[in-house]
Amino acid sequence: MSLRHLILAVVSQSPSTGYEIAQEFDTVASFFWRASHQQIYRELAAMADAGFVRFKAVPQDGKPDKKVYSVTAKGRREFANWFAQPSLTPRPSDPLMIKFFAGELGGAERLREQLKIARGDHDKYLLMLQGIEKEHYSEPLDQMPTWKACIYLSLRLGIARERAWLEWAAFSDKALLEIGQRG
Repeated sequence: MSLRHLILAVVSQSPSTGYEIAQEFDTVASFFWRASHQQIYRELAAMADAGFVRFKAVPQDGKPDKKVYSVTAKGRREFANWFAQPSLTPRPSDPLMIKFFAGELGGAERLREQLKIARGDHDKYLLMLQGIEKEHYSEPLDQMPTWKACIYLSLRLGIARERAWLEWAAFSDKALLEIGQRG
């Protein structure tokens, strides 16, 4: 999946400003895709140049005009072509895993400190995802409209990944403690 296709999916739901797209990324898509606001704006400009989206300038009092993006027919075809292709297995990038890979260079205790910090971040993120689930997805799955059920299923994957990561972290912390005690 590319940033371009996620932006096309967001804008296909409703014409949006770059800011609104970034908010959608921060609140809804964050459990399966991350992008900075700068990346989103840069991609929107490239997509407009490629003819996948167009924008309408909307004047604002005392501020620069805001751009409201909508998907073009070319953008819909691009998304449909991408959607028809099988997805590649993702390859995660996690800086903490580099530290584990080179753990002998930093030592088990320092690695445990890094793991503790990361566990705190993952705990907070899991709580946030569970809060989204509680607030927005309380009805049974079979009673949700299709669009909502599909988003909920991706949220469930995000929750499962966080739980699995935290389980791995607890196991790894215990193992590192034992490794550190061996000397």
